[in-house]
Amino acid sequence: MRKKTKKILAFSALIIFIVGWILLFNYLNPQAIVAKIGATNGYLILFLLGTIGGASTFTGPSYFIAVTTLSLGGLNPLLIGLCGGLGVTVGDTIIFLIGLSAGKKAPEKFQEKLKKLKRLTEKKPKWLINLILYLYIGLTPLPNELATISLGLIGHRKKIIVLFLLLGNITSGFLGAMLVRLGFNLFGS
Repeated sequence: MRKKTKKILAFSALIIFIVGWILLFNYLNPQAIVAKIGATNGYLILFLLGTIGGASTFTGPSYFIAVTTLSLGGLNPLLIGLCGGLGVTVGDTIIFLIGLSAGKKAPEKFQEKLKKLKRLTEKKPKWLINLILYLYIGLTPLPNELATISLGLIGHRKKIIVLFLLLGNITSGFLGAMLVRLGFNLFGS
């Protein structure tokens, strides 16, 4: 199959999935969905969606839809953050390791940009770089790979990157669940 056809199919599948969730919400509320799948299964599904979502940009929205659904369905936001954050970290770590090996074979022009980034980060304290990494992952909707692969390629310790990736993903899941619940309580019906 041609690359363009694959992209169109992947995008179409994502749209169908999102439309399906929207239609599902017209007939079932989140509490009914959680009641049907069960709380324990909800956490497991969130972990699996997080793993898949962390490993691909196209499947990431399904993770956030699940966080929203399970949070409104009454599941514990802390456990949502833990299960989802762990799942996303597994997926992100796989992509991080693949990106590191691919980045080492990158063109010379890319290598020069990495050298500039490395010189810039060497001038800053490690704790500041780690704090920025945590805040980026935990508080922004941007792809984690932008920060993690870049830091990995310039020699930042992999264990530290994965640790802050985990902490940031747990924070992101927890805050997402809490904000959805708060927003629904304030503005929902």
